[in-house]
Amino acid sequence: MEALLAILLEWGLTGLLLAAFTESFISPVLPDLILIPLAIANPQNAIFYGLAATVVSILGGLIGYMIGLKIGLPATRKFIPPKYMDKIQNTVQENALWAIFLASLSPIPYKFVCITAGALKINMTIFFLISLLGRAKRFLLEGVLIYYFGSQAVEMFTQHKSDMLIISLIVILVAGVISYVIKRSKKAATAVDKL
Repeated sequence: MEALLAILLEWGLTGLLLAAFTESFISPVLPDLILIPLAIANPQNAIFYGLAATVVSILGGLIGYMIGLKIGLPATRKFIPPKYMDKIQNTVQENALWAIFLASLSPIPYKFVCITAGALKINMTIFFLISLLGRAKRFLLEGVLIYYFGSQAVEMFTQHKSDMLIISLIVILVAGVISYVIKRSKKAATAVDKL
């Protein structure tokens, strides 16, 4: 793994694009491990690197989605470790939008999310748009922070990673609760109208 990472770092932008694309369906190399050093070495291009990683990651995600669509849920269970599969499937079945968004930010490998979304036949447009938001928050945000703050941004990533994740989860939870309340009130209003 370290040898592969060294090669991808040596390839620069090409290595970043390759890592971001393949991480969405097969690769174990996290694009962040290439994006951050590359952006720090060339801070004037950091936003471009973050944007490129975002776009290519989503394109790779569509490949993962197609793999899941093709192999189906029973085969997906053989490919994805049970600890990830159960979490992804339960969350996706409850609320696909939030599940894809959270998973695109979380430590659950994105390839598992993509393949499972395809296997569960989640609407592809929704999958694409939500993945775009989640991956942009991850890669583009890193590029923007490095562009403006340089190597200090790396300290922010490492020191406040858990804080940022907690804040993101709280915001998403609050938005989810609001969405749930709105759906409930619409259903109640519809039921009253039918009477």
